[in-house]
Amino acid sequence: MRIFDMHSDLFTDIAWRRNNGEKDVFDRIHYPRLVKGGVDSIICVFWVEPTFRQDPITRFRTIFQLVMEDLCTSKHVNICRSVEEMTKDANSKKINLFLGLEGVSFIEQWGSKTMGTNIETAFYELHEEKVRHAIFAWNEWNFLASGTGSENEPTQYGLTKYGEQAVQKANEMNWILDASHLDETSFWNMHHVSNQPIIASHSNAQALCQHERNLSDNQLKAIAAGGGIIGLNAYSGFVDKVNPTLDRFIDHAAYIADLVGPEYVAFGFDFIDYLSAYNLGAPFSGGTIGLEDVTKIPDLLDRMVARGFSTKEIEGISFHNAYRFIEQNMRL
Repeated sequence: MRIFDMHSDLFTDIAWRRNNGEKDVFDRIHYPRLVKGGVDSIICVFWVEPTFRQDPITRFRTIFQLVMEDLCTSKHVNICRSVEEMTKDANSKKINLFLGLEGVSFIEQWGSKTMGTNIETAFYELHEEKVRHAIFAWNEWNFLASGTGSENEPTQYGLTKYGEQAVQKANEMNWILDASHLDETSFWNMHHVSNQPIIASHSNAQALCQHERNLSDNQLKAIAAGGGIIGLNAYSGFVDKVNPTLDRFIDHAAYIADLVGPEYVAFGFDFIDYLSAYNLGAPFSGGTIGLEDVTKIPDLLDRMVARGFSTKEIEGISFHNAYRFIEQNMRL
């Protein structure tokens, strides 16, 4: 069964390994594991780690260069800007990869004379580099939006005027707007300002696990009503604070499917098993028991069958729901 993972941080691992002199990181390290997990397509994000927040633009450009050098020499990567560019041949031995952004504080330093021009220029130049997805904030508040997990109290909750401009620019360029990591005020602002559906690529149900990164029933309903999609997150802290197990992860799938319909549910695993070795400026550990990494996805699918999900529902959540959303909303 094909898997579409709507959120991965494997670019961070590639950048650190390339910086340490390694080559062909995607092909050597990640490709065999993705194949074992059945992953066909994936949204991978460029993310500036907390330890580099004092100079985010330099770090972003460094990561981007290191990662793109690795991908450009890969035998197994197919970078896509729409479903039309996806490899549909199961024997191609390629992973369909979409480029995204997780936190965009670096755009503030893009180099133009005004903030508005920074946004216009950055979106245009990133679009030319095949980026088609954005999360505005990561555990922070910035010049666009207020996010969850910020160390400092925001000076303003919600989208700023520049955040609204960025939403409009993303709509204009047919980018995917991702509300994961936004606080509730920014979420609702984005929901109302965007004229296109929004997603939460890696968020779970707040009703089952009280965490600010998870979504309320009203937020889940709003995403679905707008034609968006919710990607289920395998990070333990968002699954259950006491007993983060494979079955508890499936509880989130069942809850959201019952609430809004299984056609609005997908996977956005957010696996972090490969990040623990690096000094990123924050602790990164917390795999769900039985779903610690990408190779455990087949076990998840087997357990979903045992829990009563139909073949059609599992195929939708695993791949077709995300594919349909990308097909309808991402354009060249």
